[in-house]
Amino acid sequence: MLVIGRNPVIETLKFAPQTIEKIILLNTVNDNKIREIENSAKSKNITVEKQSKAYFEKLLDKNDKSEGISQGIFAEVKDFEYTKTTEILKSLNEKQKTTLIILDEIQDPHNFGAIIRTAVSAGADGIIISDKNSVKVNHTVIKTSSGATNYIKISKEPNIYKTIEVLQENNYKIIATVLKTDEDIYNFIFPDKCALVFGSEGEGLRKNIINLCDNLVKIPMIGKMDSLNVSVSAGVFLYEILRQRAFKS
Repeated sequence: MLVIGRNPVIETLKFAPQTIEKIILLNTVNDNKIREIENSAKSKNITVEKQSKAYFEKLLDKNDKSEGISQGIFAEVKDFEYTKTTEILKSLNEKQKTTLIILDEIQDPHNFGAIIRTAVSAGADGIIISDKNSVKVNHTVIKTSSGATNYIKISKEPNIYKTIEVLQENNYKIIATVLKTDEDIYNFIFPDKCALVFGSEGEGLRKNIINLCDNLVKIPMIGKMDSLNVSVSAGVFLYEILRQRAFKS
């Protein structure tokens, strides 16, 4: 897998240098930031190669990886290592207030990356994605998250239905984020242990998923648009939870 761009490479060097197989630099780039990256990599015994622009252009598709060429850097890393949901739950046993995110068939890597970044910023404790019909952690997700994939546990589950049941057995309340419900996010008191479920960009949450949830909550819309981008919705929910918990404490 590739990690592309300066900030994602820097974050990986800081948090997970053991995953980096080598770093490739554009041989015409030699500014202070690149030199810092190069020195940091060498101090960790990570191979650094310098290659031509032709090499970069041949390897990196310009449609979705052009930042590798413009920023002059990418890293070859081991494939992203997912964490089992049971391990995430075990790590949170002693924590009184926890927030998990369940993404049901999110397919846009930019949305996924933005959600990860917001989740880390708002203090969420883990993300669960469905194995089927969902984007996985790739170079675009890592780039969009600004390297936040290094700071939160992400699990990949073959059956979201069963995962929800496991969470409920562990005293989590499952909150569906939907458009049509009477429950308003600003009048809803989020429980200490909750999992927010967000549906796909086009179809939203599947009906069978909604039926499993404990509560249905919406963001009020007073303008001419009747919905938000899923990553924006995630941010609204996560920061309302943060506000409520900060206010209570």
